Amino acid sequence: MTGNAPTRWQMAFSVELRHAYLGDVAASAPLAWQLVEPSPARFSALGLMYRVDNRGLSVFRSDGSGGDAAADLVFQLTAEDPAFFAYTDIDVADLDSTLWFDSTLAPAADGDGDTARRLHMRATVSAADRAAREALPLLRSITQHAPPVLVGFVRIRWSSADPPRRAWFIAFDARAVVWRYLVHGASGRTLFIRDADGQVDFEPATPTPWPGNTDTVALNSTAAIPFRQRSPHRFQLMETAPHGERVLIKPLPVASPSALAKETVNGRDLTVAEIHVDLRGKV
Repeated sequence: MTGNAPTRWQMAFSVELRHAYLGDVAASAPLAWQLVEPSPARFSALGLMYRVDNRGLSVFRSDGSGGDAAADLVFQLTAEDPAFFAYTDIDVADLDSTLWFDSTLAPAADGDGDTARRLHMRATVSAADRAAREALPLLRSITQHAPPVLVGFVRIRWSSADPPRRAWFIAFDARAVVWRYLVHGASGRTLFIRDADGQVDFEPATPTPWPGNTDTVALNSTAAIPFRQRSPHRFQLMETAPHGERVLIKPLPVASPSALAKETVNGRDLTVAEIHVDLRGKV
């Protein structure tokens, strides 16, 4: 009695997702993968299967597929986290262009110590990776009504002659914004913010109109600060008192990507993260 030998699979290639916001490369950016081309039936006929995990995408080839085969494999990336575009240093995809990561356009490996190759033009994803949809005939029919969470597309030109375990990566940078602490109940106080690590400076407190509150001051960071899921910053709200300085709040809450505002200051367009602090009722 004979039976079919079990199918054995070997890694064909992988695409790792990295994001500075997460900090830990072991955790993938919160993006969903969907096979666009070829059809699932054709993909299977090529002797391929894919798996998505917390690192990104892995494509496997069956040892028993045999023969020479080649195909352009296209995957759509969509954001699973509603705040993805808020903490990521890219713009939301529009109706005329999309992020397009293409193995045929990928730069050479960044260094001898890293076997993975990036799929974007610069060190991290940027506007240089946008492509006009009109220039991508393959996508004309599938991107007319792009979902609002569309991030972009990945195309890997695969051949059965490729070396196994080829590795790619896509690295997103975190959005950097000005942190603005709005301190309510600041009347009669001389306030300032100190970074316990001495890395970030803040402007002097400035009286700021606020609805229903006439004693609000704003303290802005002098430079944009990148978002982090686990912020390393240890900011302290300080007060200058008659007998020296004292700590009012340690540590201050950190900025959230859900509280962003756009404004123009001295001709520059800035994105500001507002953090509210209430001193009313506190000595």
